[in-house]
Amino acid sequence: MSPPWRATRLLHGVRAIVGGQGPPVVLLPGWPQTAEAWGDIFEPLSKHYQFLALDPPGLGESPAPVKGYDTANVSKIMAEAIHDTLREDKRYHLIGHDVGGWIAYPWAAQFRSKLKSLSILDASVPGFLPPLQFPLSNQTNLRLWQFSFNALPELPEILARGRERELLTWFFNLKTVHADGLRKDHFERYIQAYSRPGAMSRGFEYYRAYGTSAEQNLEFAKTPLDIPVLALGGAGSVGSGMIDLVKNFATESKVTGGAIEDCGHFIPEEQPSAVAQRILEFLQASEGA
Repeated sequence: MSPPWRATRLLHGVRAIVGGQGPPVVLLPGWPQTAEAWGDIFEPLSKHYQFLALDPPGLGESPAPVKGYDTANVSKIMAEAIHDTLREDKRYHLIGHDVGGWIAYPWAAQFRSKLKSLSILDASVPGFLPPLQFPLSNQTNLRLWQFSFNALPELPEILARGRERELLTWFFNLKTVHADGLRKDHFERYIQAYSRPGAMSRGFEYYRAYGTSAEQNLEFAKTPLDIPVLALGGAGSVGSGMIDLVKNFATESKVTGGAIEDCGHFIPEEQPSAVAQRILEFLQASEGA
């Protein structure tokens, strides 16, 4: 029997997977993923919450944004889609991983009155990375190479075209702790999504807009978020450093989080049970906040 989740289209053509009942929770995946990245926590979430897992504009099956890939613009598109779907006065929890975390912060900054809480998982939110010294160490280069490569004009498309499977296989193997860190059906879903004409380019555009997004976020951060914020990182990736990153734009007393053990960057897929437990505990504590 198939799970009771359904795929649908929201305002602006944003693709969503929807299920469960209760207070709404919005889930944003990263690159190069789709809404299915959250699939292993749909079941535990659905017992207490209505979830809406979205493909961000230009990623997965959602159409590209008309005005650009800076995250202030992209988050506004997605927020409008959610606000159109939910009742006008209905507040919700927002959770983003990786590029989904890039989007989640300016979403919260622009629409803070709509949010009950914000969770950011293993995401180098633009504007808040510590300064880097060159040449980079091998460890740092392996962790951050895509920020430079993906932002280059034309070259990523030249090298990736027709070799999406090879590139993404290397990428996921690099950033997971175990070789079987991703489910095979999830991985094949990503290959299918990003082998489509233009799909890799649309992902690269988020990195090309990183500088603009950083400037926007630094302006937003002048008014710190005063809602509960959960910051989680994989112990083999950003780890508990996510807490320090989030404190750049959120009230310190409102921030909780830490590291997910035996885990790399793709924490909703590598350690779904541990992530689901941490998220559910946080959401429950935030309901009355």
